Amino acid sequence: MSDHDILHQLIVDVGADTALRLMGIFKQDVDKRLGALNRYLQNDSSVEELHRHAHSLKGLCDTYGAKMGGDAAKALQEACNHGDIEDIRTKVQAALDIIPNDAEATTQTLKGIIAAKV
Repeated sequence: MSDHDILHQLIVDVGADTALRLMGIFKQDVDKRLGALNRYLQNDSSVEELHRHAHSLKGLCDTYGAKMGGDAAKALQEACNHGDIEDIRTKVQAALDIIPNDAEATTQTLKGIIAAKV
């Protein structure tokens, strides 16, 4: 679920073309961070590193209006704070299921808003 107010404000602040470029950068950064979540599941990173990526994902998603993704990243960040490995793994998987879809939906919503204004 995308936050339309944030997307509208982004367009107002930077213009449609720049908003689309920024959304592309957002998606690239999200993909990079999701790679780190996958590495955690393969036991190739620490909880501390996972926490940093969850924090970054939360900020990215919240900034670009990907509310469900931001909520999933926040839940993962909180799980990292509590240190329950099973809960962390569950939250990592949830984030991997939710965030890519929400980032794509947010991108499509932005494109729809821009198309409606033309």
